[in-house]
Parts: sequence; C-alpha cells; structure tokens
Amino acid sequence: MTDKIQVTNLSAQGAIIHMNAKTSMQDIADRLGISKNAVSLALNHKPGVSEELRMRVFEAAQALHYPAEAKPKKKMSHLLVLVPESIQNDKSCYYQVFWSIEQRAKDLGYTTIISGVTKEMEQRLALPDLYYEIAFGGMLIVGAFHPDYIRKLSAAGLPLVTVDHSYDGLQLDAVVTANAEEAYKMTSHLIRLGHRRLGFIGASPMTKSIRDRWYGFNNALADAGLAADEAHCHPGSASRAYEMTDAAREELASYVNALKPDDLPTAWFCANDRLAIALIQLLSAKGIRVPEDVSVAGFDDIESAQLIMPRLTTIRVQREQLGREAVDVLIRKLEHGGSPAKLAVFGELIERDSCRRI
Repeated sequence: MTDKIQVTNLSAQGAIIHMNAKTSMQDIADRLGISKNAVSLALNHKPGVSEELRMRVFEAAQALHYPAEAKPKKKMSHLLVLVPESIQNDKSCYYQVFWSIEQRAKDLGYTTIISGVTKEMEQRLALPDLYYEIAFGGMLIVGAFHPDYIRKLSAAGLPLVTVDHSYDGLQLDAVVTANAEEAYKMTSHLIRLGHRRLGFIGASPMTKSIRDRWYGFNNALADAGLAADEAHCHPGSASRAYEMTDAAREELASYVNALKPDDLPTAWFCANDRLAIALIQLLSAKGIRVPEDVSVAGFDDIESAQLIMPRLTTIRVQREQLGREAVDVLIRKLEHGGSPAKLAVFGELIERDSCRRI
C-alpha cells in the first residue's frame, strides 16, 4: 500500500483513520494548500501567521493524527522566597503574603520555594544551601533583613524584589505598603474625631516601615497645626514590626507604668497592632479605660485586632495584593528587564471600637 493514510469504512456513520509513521508537516501543508514553513510557524506558536490560519493548521494536524500542542507550554522556573526564620510561621501577618505569592507564581507558570534565614546565617552573610542546589530564576525577599545581607543577595546576581520592606541607599525593586500615607490617614482620622493631644507608640529605630509610619504621623500633625508631645511618644528600641518579644513588652510596660494619670494624650497611634493590643492590656491593668479615657489605634489589621475588647481601629494592610504585585514585578524583571522601581500598595482604614469622638 502506498498511501500514507488509509481509511477503512465501517458504516455510514463514520470511519477509522490509521496514521502512517511518515505523516509530516508537508502532509498538513498539502492538505491546506500552504507552505511547509507556514505550518512550522503555526505548530511552534511563532509569529508570522494569522490566528485563523494557526487554528486551521491545528485542526488539520488533529485530523491527520500529527502530534501537536494546541497551546504553548508555559515556561517553568523556580523562584526563591527568602524570609527571616522568625516570621516563617507567622500566620497573623505573613501567611496571606506567602499564599498569594505561591498562587500568583503558579498561575504564571512558576514554582516558589520558601527558605527561612536564621539570625546566624544573616550575620555570616550566608545564603541557604537551596540557592546552590537549584537553578532559580529570581528571588523574593519578604520582611526586614540587615542591609548588608540584602547587599550580599543583590551581589549574587539573581533578579530580586523586596516585599513589605525597602532599603534606603539600595536601588532595588520593592513592593511595600504605603506606610507614611496610611499613617497620615489614621492620624488625620483621629484629628477629625477631635483629638489634639496624640501620642505615638512604635519601634522607629528598627525598621524602615515603622520609621515611615512615624513620619506620616508627624506630617499629619504638622498639616493640622499640631505637634507631638515627646512625653506621649515612645519610639521604642526592643520591638520589631512583626513581633512582640518579652523585652518589648517589658519596655512598653515600664513606659506605661511611669505615666501620670492626669498627663495622658487623648489618643495613641501605635505602629502595629501587636503594640496596640499590648498597650490596651497594660492600660487596662493600670485602670485606664479604652476608649473612654484614651483612644488607641493600630496598623496591620491582624486577626487579634477583632478579638480584643474593645475591638481595634486600625489600618488594614492588603497582604494578598502585596504578594501578587511582588510576583508580577519580579517576572516582568525576568522577562523584560528595566530599572528598579518601588511600588506602594495603599491600605484601608478600619473603624472599630477602640477610638471615640471627643
């Protein structure tokens, strides 16, 4: 038999098509009356043919049982996600960030591998073993590291994006919360409620995000013709943006215990919800009522913000959007290059019970 395709009649309703091993692109070209080159462009998902012709080529390939992928296979690559070990299992602040990073990367044809970095590794400027064992396309750096460690990661040569933190003096792609703007928003809200004596509880020496919130707090006061009373502000030194350590609680307790009942602000803005919740608890133990005696506002909107009594007024950080945007920025960098840029994601003011109008 010389024909490449043999049709065996079974009934009036149909036929079985048998494919000879020599079926080729030329057969598809002959069937459609086009060039073999056009068939090749269509089957390999390359430009140069119309989408209508591409569809006809795939229909002919299917009819002739020529193996072809109707959709181009997505490029698969690994993305390394580095986080301080202390926040790797933090479900209140970072779980949604990690989840959205993983889902967005998967949607775009990438896989993510999360690796915790210990304090000892950070001090030694040591990269995780995974970095040397797997070929990664790029890195996402979630949370705050020492700038020297970020310089080490940047020097490694992989495209990287920092998430929820940026570094002064380092021009790196970053996706962060609009910390100064959201702190300004919360402070302005407290001023609209009638508060004129406002205080700030934070950890400004520790992370840029908290310093930005301190900056936004002071800007809102200045624009309203007000100024912060130093006695009502406790920048702190032992607490960090994402943890409330025993040392931080003891430091805050010392500050609260030294307060005079007749010399309180009418409202405190706390740089994160953990500080705000700890402050409410310490004030309550001292017999100071929230919000009857003093209002307290936070930042982040962690789950506990709705569980404490009174429920906490706060800024909701858009954690899922942070993760999605970070993946998009990194993949654009991988595929198109470009100069570093910083993307700030706005939050949302959530009014609950811990602040009152005066």
